[in-house]
Amino acid sequence: MFGIFGKGLLGNLVESFVDNVIRDTVYPIKGSIVYCDLAFGNAEHSGIYVGNNKIVHLDGSGDIEIVSPKIFLDRLGGFNSAISIYVSCDGDSPVGSNKTAKRAKDMAGSCRDYNFILDNCHQFTSGCISGDFENSDNFLWMLKDTAKSELNASTWRVWETVDGEYV
Repeated sequence: MFGIFGKGLLGNLVESFVDNVIRDTVYPIKGSIVYCDLAFGNAEHSGIYVGNNKIVHLDGSGDIEIVSPKIFLDRLGGFNSAISIYVSCDGDSPVGSNKTAKRAKDMAGSCRDYNFILDNCHQFTSGCISGDFENSDNFLWMLKDTAKSELNASTWRVWETVDGEYV
């Protein structure tokens, strides 16, 4: 039991340790879906890896921007439990699509009417996969279902770092 706060900070730390130290890590490919934890296992943030160490995401202000992995992890001014970025994979290999990356890059610079529940980063990320930006994938589990059916993303692995830096 993790109490009212899901698995909590300790649960996140244990899961992150296992994912970073015991399981294999990967480098994303263009069009990979990426996400990180935000609120102690109860909320996550997602986006699309578009190459050159850049991620397109829907920011909490509604801006669709291209950011570095460090900025992607720094949600809520760094007041979150994000430790690692997870990458869509099929087994041990990252999956993505050029079409997904292109849709994400084409949307960069635009703005959406952001709503934490009804029009959020997961809906945007799912729209990059499917082309339907008015989908109902408002939770990470829904986005993961879409990623599995469209990209064959059956597992999620931690993005490998070199000396603590994303490359």
